[in-house]
Amino acid sequence: MAVKLSREEQYGIMALVDLAYNLNGGPAQVRQIAKRQKIPQRFLEQIFAKLRQADVVIGKRGPRGGYSLAKEPKDIKLEEVMRALRPKLQEDQRTDAPALAELIDVVWSEIEGSFQSTLRGVSLENLCDRARALGISDATEITPEALTSSSTVEVANPTATAATPVSPTIN
Repeated sequence: MAVKLSREEQYGIMALVDLAYNLNGGPAQVRQIAKRQKIPQRFLEQIFAKLRQADVVIGKRGPRGGYSLAKEPKDIKLEEVMRALRPKLQEDQRTDAPALAELIDVVWSEIEGSFQSTLRGVSLENLCDRARALGISDATEITPEALTSSSTVEVANPTATAATPVSPTIN
């Protein structure tokens, strides 16, 4: 079973990798990214508004304006991106939950913690490195199929001192 990304999450990650991969931190207009990545421009504008609000990108107005990364690609982790784009799940406020339901909630919280730990270990720089390793010459060639191939990305494990190879699935 794979963790599924929403279109918004997938497009947001693609757009950020595009920024990191193509522009070396310089600003890019939403329409340029939308065209390169084949993302509906209005949808991408909404995504960038959320990313700007979360301080993942910086918006600059004017003729030479656009968006640029707020930090170096190595410092932008997928956890931060997902937190900006994934809506908060409603917590169940039941106080009369059966013991088994509470047990499942505890286990699910542990799984979510593990997932977040993995996201903390993957940066935009990791994704750019993976694209280069796959022979992708620029971000216009990034496809979900390329990102889910059998190659691995070195992911820093926050609970260990060494890097752990993983193969995150992006669908």
